[in-house]
Amino acid sequence: MISDDAYRVVTIVRKELIQLVRDPKTIAMVLMMPIMVTILFGIGYGGKGSGKYPITIVDLDGREGSFKFIEELRDSRLFEIKAIYKSKGQGFSSVYSGSVYACLIIPERFTEDLMVGRATRVELYYDASNPTVAQAIMQAVGVVTQHYQEWAASNFGTFAIQPMFYTVYGPKVEKIESFIPTLMALILQMVPTSLISVSICREREKGTFEQFIMTPIRPFDVIFGKLVAYFIATISDSILSLLTAILIFNVKLRGSLIDMTVVSIVFLLSSLSMGLLISVFSKNQLQAYQASIFTFIPSMLFSGMLIPVEILGPEAG
Repeated sequence: MISDDAYRVVTIVRKELIQLVRDPKTIAMVLMMPIMVTILFGIGYGGKGSGKYPITIVDLDGREGSFKFIEELRDSRLFEIKAIYKSKGQGFSSVYSGSVYACLIIPERFTEDLMVGRATRVELYYDASNPTVAQAIMQAVGVVTQHYQEWAASNFGTFAIQPMFYTVYGPKVEKIESFIPTLMALILQMVPTSLISVSICREREKGTFEQFIMTPIRPFDVIFGKLVAYFIATISDSILSLLTAILIFNVKLRGSLIDMTVVSIVFLLSSLSMGLLISVFSKNQLQAYQASIFTFIPSMLFSGMLIPVEILGPEAG
């Protein structure tokens, strides 16, 4: 015998399920969203080929030990070796030019030190302007060095290999400073897309658009007014986020403020356009909100917010 409380709950559950089944767009979104998110994760982070960090190598040793270390770097599938140089100047220039993220230097007498059991090292000079990428490269070099030590122990009887890390430029860039641009981009996409799509669907549900027929206000005036309103609201959100980062977290604004403003406006207009498109295909506010979240997920996955985009597989491109 079902109690009255349980019966009421079951009734509500039955009502919600019936309502969901009778709304094909909503149920399609509910069923397709987890499938699409899983596919996106698989393409970006579990593809056949993972992305690699571009680096250069300066081999000052030129003997068996250094050749084996370079082979370990290649076999790790973590690095794309753009070039192998014989001078430090060439290696540093490759990092300064921005063509690679780091330069790995194998010192002179590297193999000799291994053979006689002396402590030796490899030196990584990296671009620290992107702390997330720099940290990932240092961790990867540490993993490769650890694997190489096993080979060195079996061939030379030594584990005395130490990776040393040095910054070529950008040593004062904090992780929060590299994260703020991504955060602002996500704000410029998520806020206007969801707000304008939900707002238009709400007006449609309440019948406000039909009431406008009796007034001098045209449909274009309504849409344009909403665009301007949410444009102002989103720009205000972005400014507040930037000021919060500068005043509270001491983030330093580098580069051209004009360029950042122009790019932000263009990106914001595209986000508002996406919100308008979503409102066309959505019958109610729930559908509009779900579709907005669905467009936000790929941006979060592939913007570098979670994992550096440099290690995404080529399938993600």
